[in-house]
Amino acid sequence: MKSTIGRLLGTFIAIGLVAFCMTGFVHAAETSHKHGADGAMEMHHMHMMMNYGLEMVVEGSNLVMLAEMKMSPDLDPATASHGRSMMKQGKEMIQNMLNGPEMEAMHKSGHGGSPLMKYTHALAMAMLNVVDMLEKMEMTEMKPDDAMTMHHMHILINHALEMAAQGSNMVMLGQMGMAKSIDKHSVEDGKLMIAEARALMKEVMNGKAMTQMHTRAAGTSSEMDYTHKLDAAANELVDLLEKMPQVQ
Repeated sequence: MKSTIGRLLGTFIAIGLVAFCMTGFVHAAETSHKHGADGAMEMHHMHMMMNYGLEMVVEGSNLVMLAEMKMSPDLDPATASHGRSMMKQGKEMIQNMLNGPEMEAMHKSGHGGSPLMKYTHALAMAMLNVVDMLEKMEMTEMKPDDAMTMHHMHILINHALEMAAQGSNMVMLGQMGMAKSIDKHSVEDGKLMIAEARALMKEVMNGKAMTQMHTRAAGTSSEMDYTHKLDAAANELVDLLEKMPQVQ
């Protein structure tokens, strides 16, 4: 009797192990089919990390500008210091995704020439272009009131970039197909956030405040030229975020 029970238990365990292994095999096959063998899933994770780095940079930039407005002398030094630290960390995150061991491994595994890899490098360079401009932001020649208005414009552009990055992450998350009942909403809302980001930048550059500044000497200043260049770089980045390829 005991030997019979033992054989039965052994059979059940063997069947369970086979089923477990088959489930794992099928799951792996499904995952490979869903995400492909082109490293798309890994690169989308890189894109999300890069987006997070961009968000850190623009939030840090906003803190630096807040300190430059000199509305709280006791807190301004700490605000500026923390803002610069955030910008540095965010920039390093983008650079690490572009040049770090994960990217090196992707190139070594044969994904270096894929369209998605080319896109990833273009996205990183567009981000670093914006980061470089934010690092060089100066409002030294403008009158205080004009500088304050211009900084508010820059903060809104930064906010638009943050919206676009978050929207991009929502689109990618939905495209990964991990939550069928939510994926569609995630993609749609993400695309909407990117569209709203673009609309906000357009409003800033064509709104009443900008029009009024162009009617005065402020409209021909180096700071105004900088703001238009920043807007152009920001729009190029949003274009890339909007065109991000889908995981197959």
